[in-house]
Amino acid sequence: MKSPKTTKKAIDLTALRDLAVLDVQNEWFLADLFDLTSDYHDLFSDICDVQDYNTVLSWCLHVLGESPSGRAMLKEAMEADWKIGLEDLHGGEYCIDVERKVLLLDNNTLVPSALGRSSYFRNMTVVTLIKALRDVWQEKRHGAFDVYYRPEHIMTLERVRAADCAAVSILVGWELRNEEHGAVWRHLIGSENGDMAMVYSGHLERDPSARFSGRALAAAFKQWFKDEQRVNSCDHDTLEYLDDVLAESSVLNPFGKKKPGRMAVEVLSCLPDKTAYLQGMGAEIMADPLYCGMDDPINQSHLFHILYDLEAVIVGDVPFRDADLARRIFPE
Repeated sequence: MKSPKTTKKAIDLTALRDLAVLDVQNEWFLADLFDLTSDYHDLFSDICDVQDYNTVLSWCLHVLGESPSGRAMLKEAMEADWKIGLEDLHGGEYCIDVERKVLLLDNNTLVPSALGRSSYFRNMTVVTLIKALRDVWQEKRHGAFDVYYRPEHIMTLERVRAADCAAVSILVGWELRNEEHGAVWRHLIGSENGDMAMVYSGHLERDPSARFSGRALAAAFKQWFKDEQRVNSCDHDTLEYLDDVLAESSVLNPFGKKKPGRMAVEVLSCLPDKTAYLQGMGAEIMADPLYCGMDDPINQSHLFHILYDLEAVIVGDVPFRDADLARRIFPE
């Protein structure tokens, strides 16, 4: 989640001075891109001949608009005047600048013409856009976890949010498959989240009603946690974010004190159609080690250091657990 002081997945634009995002010409309002062309079919036929990023993004938005869920998230972001751009994010999927309302997607170091010609990277950009818009959707409704919850609970909630973004990308991909955009679905099957896509489609093959009951999406969500690399990568990003919150805070403990209840988890699964696919699973997610356990020793150590820093008083580069003792030893 994002806090008012620092944002997870957001870039420090003053530090990365080489990013072309500093040029406002490389950011466009979503609404403007969606209206960029009046001829919908020409846009799709000419996508391989594009010479600028705004045309690539316009193509992605029009593809996304074919999905009911994708269209709802896109419409909300457009109405809120969000902008979007394509930049080299050095391997990251996307970045969100909440204050400026800017979405940055990774261009995979490709120039517009190369991106337009590559079906693989075009579809990757569509999938990344789905996740980013879902993150914006969550940001509007739930704000910053660090304001309310302790670090160990933030870890679990960030996992839930990441798994939800991936699950929603599966949902939208399936909807696009039914709207004759099967290339996006095929890309998902071959992606790092292909196991989630297969679990989702498998549930629908056995029980078509699982699409509407939320059971298929809940199964895809659960599958996200069965990949250690996904979980560990999410934990690493969250721990880096918590470090940033600590570094920018003027108080000893900038985090909240609350422990999330089941509703705090279930509400994160609310979809644009007002259904919550994790309804009834919140208590299980907060208690089951599959969802909240941490097995990676490096991430464990990192989290323990953060928790220690929250309790220690640093005076003269010496950590104290007792503030009165610290004042007696270092009275000045």
